[in-house]
Amino acid sequence: MEKVTRFECLDSYETEKLGSMLFRDKDSVHFVVEVIKIIDNEIILMLKDKSCHAVLMKDNINAVKLREFVGELIFGPMIVNRTFGQENILNVMHET
Repeated sequence: MEKVTRFECLDSYETEKLGSMLFRDKDSVHFVVEVIKIIDNEIILMLKDKSCHAVLMKDNINAVKLREFVGELIFGPMIVNRTFGQENILNVMHET
């Protein structure tokens, strides 16, 4: 069953950046492999190429929500089917 999880980023640039990080590559492997740290509204994510990138969320609540989502994505059976955003809102369509 498909679900939609919504995140509020700081602005449209951060929304677009996060959407591309959460999606899968051509081999159906997610780009995000680990959450490194949360500092207030900033979350630092490690990608599969071992590079780290910061994403600025609207607030700490959204950063923590994203950390929990990424944990389920990495360790659970969750699959992201599609991401789409408008302004500072990112919608992630996924299934388990």
